[in-house]
Amino acid sequence: MTIEPIRPRSRRRHVLITGGLGFIGTHVADAFLAAGHAVTLVDSMVQAVTDGSWYRGMPEVAIHTISIEDYLEQGADLAAFDLVIHAASHVGPASILKYTGRLGFEIVNATHRVIEACLEAGRPLVVFSSAEVYGRSGRLAESDDLIVPVPYSTRVEYAIGKALTEAMTLNSRHRGLKGLVIRPFNVTGSRQSKAGGFVMPTFVQQALSGQPITVFAGGRQTRAFLAATDLARFLVEHLDAALASGHGIVNLGNPDNAVSVLELAHRIKRLAGSTSPIVHVDGKAIHGELYEEAASVDKLPVLDAAVAAGWTPRVGLDELIQQTIAFYRSHRDFCADEAA
Repeated sequence: MTIEPIRPRSRRRHVLITGGLGFIGTHVADAFLAAGHAVTLVDSMVQAVTDGSWYRGMPEVAIHTISIEDYLEQGADLAAFDLVIHAASHVGPASILKYTGRLGFEIVNATHRVIEACLEAGRPLVVFSSAEVYGRSGRLAESDDLIVPVPYSTRVEYAIGKALTEAMTLNSRHRGLKGLVIRPFNVTGSRQSKAGGFVMPTFVQQALSGQPITVFAGGRQTRAFLAATDLARFLVEHLDAALASGHGIVNLGNPDNAVSVLELAHRIKRLAGSTSPIVHVDGKAIHGELYEEAASVDKLPVLDAAVAAGWTPRVGLDELIQQTIAFYRSHRDFCADEAA
């Protein structure tokens, strides 16, 4: 496959984003476009939040609705790009369940293919991991050991797959890869779909429709919600500093937004002006017997590497909730509708 370089008005970089039509991928793409870069988006459409129509007519954007494995199999040369961001992955505590028993392989296989292609092309690579890899509660730093909980639920299979992609990326630096791993903590905001089982868009859409707001496990879980726009800003404005720092893994989260899930439900109800009741239910009753809560009841990021690269999060919790409410007052949930 021959990729013609895209040349926007003030081209600085041409960035390949796998999973580029997904929740995180589109926010990352938008941030690079706003900074004057060009993007190529590769997405299998399995968890896309758009069909790509809002990018039509933009000369700085190329879209390939194909898996990254097939994209590479067709002969794509990553030397055409200045940077590769690998965000493609099955994700979400509910949506991963249908891949039980093959989830880990699919995560690892796709990442392996991207790593090898970046090595061959000599291109820098950012790989998205997950805070799920920690396997425990508390304040979680990049240097902490990881724990593998048992029994091996689908959620644990996901975490093991992500941990293995981290090891592959960091070990490949000994083979010449210029690679960085991002561990995001509960990234959320506009466009995120309830289809994955994500709590923020689920609560927001329930509140806006007057349906009961369904809280699992008593709502005692503590999460530090990060705006997708803050994550994207790190990649556009601070990636070079992070790559130069020598850190292989960077946590991205917002400790100031730490809140219990039950308190989140109350905040969303209030900010949406909703009359929805808040009800306590068993997650298995909604998503099936394979559903499990995360091993980390309290999941709080330590941001040493990100702060050293000059980044701090900006979007507060209420603002993040309001952005999500505003989006779903005027947009449908594309991914949930497509899955229905």
